[in-house]
Amino acid sequence: EPAAPRGPTSSPSGRAFVGKLAALSLTAIGWGLVNFGLLLWLPVELIARGYSMEVSSRLLAASALIALPTVFLVAWIYSAWSTKKSLLAAIAVTLLGLAGVLWLALSDHASPVLPVALLIIGSNGIIAMLLPYAAESFPLRIRGRTTGWVAACSKAGGVLAQALAILAIVPTLAASALMIAVPMALSFLLVCRFGRETRGADLRDLDPEGHVFDKS
Repeated sequence: EPAAPRGPTSSPSGRAFVGKLAALSLTAIGWGLVNFGLLLWLPVELIARGYSMEVSSRLLAASALIALPTVFLVAWIYSAWSTKKSLLAAIAVTLLGLAGVLWLALSDHASPVLPVALLIIGSNGIIAMLLPYAAESFPLRIRGRTTGWVAACSKAGGVLAQALAILAIVPTLAASALMIAVPMALSFLLVCRFGRETRGADLRDLDPEGHVFDKS
């Protein structure tokens, strides 16, 4: 006898599908801009503000060391607490880092340690969770395409950042922080609205056809 479906289907469609895909795509683009843009442009800005190359490199290394345990902590939080809230927390930390960078750009005496550490912690958290969350958010028939699209968006942010650098039109630190904060803040709101909690959920419930029947 075929096994009865264990729960109702909840395949994303219409506004829910577009909203969820837009949320994760914007998060990926924002991550690419932070990781391949802002964090690479920051040493040049610090040197222009009077820091030596050695101090700038040491600062980024120290911030990276602070953020190193993040990946392990994020993996545990993602599985033990809430997938949706964990991703939202990582986006929020990244937004705090961007606010810190903006404050750094507008202040003459601000320390860059905390903003850089927040950016690295937040961006590490985002990339550690984004693709697994995307894979858990869409039905099987489109799971590969949507997850691949989100992955491509993360590279697109990096390509855009590098294109600006190649064309020698790198924006100022304040402009960079604002430019990245806009899609990141929008992605936060969209994940709040359209994201689903996937912890403990059966992925087969996402498929319109319901669960795969047991043919044994």
